[in-house]
Amino acid sequence: MNKDILEMLEKKQFSEIKATIKQMHPQDISSIITTLPSHFQGIVYRLLPKDVAVNVFENFEIPFQETLLNSLKSDEVIGILNEMAPDDRTRLFEELPANIVLKYLALLDESERKIAYNLLGYNEDTAGRLMTTDFLELQENFTISQAIETIRITAPKKETIYYGYVISPDRKLNGVISLKSIITSEPDDVVGELMNTSVICVQTDALQEEVASVMAHYDLVAIPVVDLEDRLVGIITHDDILDVITEEDTEDIHLMGAVTTTDRSLLDLTIWDSVKRRLSWLILLIVLASFSTNILTMYQDVLSTVVALSFFIPLLIDTGGNAGTQSATITIRALATGELKKQHRWEIIGKEFVSGLILGLMLGVLGAFQAYFTSQILLVSITVGISICVVVTLASVTGTLLPMLAERFKLDPAVMAGPFITTIVDIVGLITYFEIAKLILRIN
Repeated sequence: MNKDILEMLEKKQFSEIKATIKQMHPQDISSIITTLPSHFQGIVYRLLPKDVAVNVFENFEIPFQETLLNSLKSDEVIGILNEMAPDDRTRLFEELPANIVLKYLALLDESERKIAYNLLGYNEDTAGRLMTTDFLELQENFTISQAIETIRITAPKKETIYYGYVISPDRKLNGVISLKSIITSEPDDVVGELMNTSVICVQTDALQEEVASVMAHYDLVAIPVVDLEDRLVGIITHDDILDVITEEDTEDIHLMGAVTTTDRSLLDLTIWDSVKRRLSWLILLIVLASFSTNILTMYQDVLSTVVALSFFIPLLIDTGGNAGTQSATITIRALATGELKKQHRWEIIGKEFVSGLILGLMLGVLGAFQAYFTSQILLVSITVGISICVVVTLASVTGTLLPMLAERFKLDPAVMAGPFITTIVDIVGLITYFEIAKLILRIN
């Protein structure tokens, strides 16, 4: 399809292009436009009908949206910004420089500008920033026929009509009614008698991760957002939450690999961008790793006395690092999903200690046999076996405890995974190994 459109562009067959893309889904159109040469992207976008153009624009990545806006005429920019869903527009404004945001805010209609200012006034990564104000409002005394007429008139401008939110004159949220209930009820039935008054909602200052957890727990398509006075101010839809989950998962994966998160795609990053994302973390990790070098220096007398001990250092620290990473990964996931509650944390640490001990005993026996076949020194093999057992146990507990501590101090638990936890376990493992060696081999 991309090849066909490119050929039509080169032949200036614009009417054929309009006819072709008219039948396509907005997401597919946006994918095609982004893959075209830059000098053709604006041309194809301008061929779109106005209502389709806005939907296509909302599907673009934010850096591309910014580039496209810079290439459009002022009246085209005004049309896009005023027609965009408030939540999508807010996400765009969050990523733009302040002077550009002020310029675009001035282009908005008065009502849209007020909405934009209100949404930008909430803290980042909260429900207030994430919500849209385009939701279906109904009155408690509406009949079903009145509700259907309201939906028919207002639906084109709403984010979703799967649920109607029943509000009082002072905008308090009284209940919610599904589109299914509206369609299947009698025309003279009253909305107030059919609505569900047990409404699950979140406040504007709720963190977006909390919103995602609530929506997943209750399996909601959308969730209403209320202010501190319980007035309905917006809703958050499932597609916005999917974006949040994707962003959070990406951020966690990057942190677990000790890489700084970026909004740009991998293909758009320059070599220098890639270096900058990793450099600070690698500097931190090399500083931490230098402690391992200092530890080896501290115990050089032990190594010089029994040189065979040095053969098993990689085995020991790799096994401990792997065990710690496993525990950290399991704990971080449980914290992210809300499965791990505060009241259960000591219980989980206890279970991880026992699990680590059992794993350590099994791996210790295996390591001891391997050490004996390599060194032919019984005391060295015993030292290696006991050290592996202790290190795996400590690593399992450490891998569980550190993400919990990170969350306690308002840090992302994912920081405590991957290279970070491995480096810490290496330091602990080396000290443990040499102290056990001194004890068993009676080295002063």
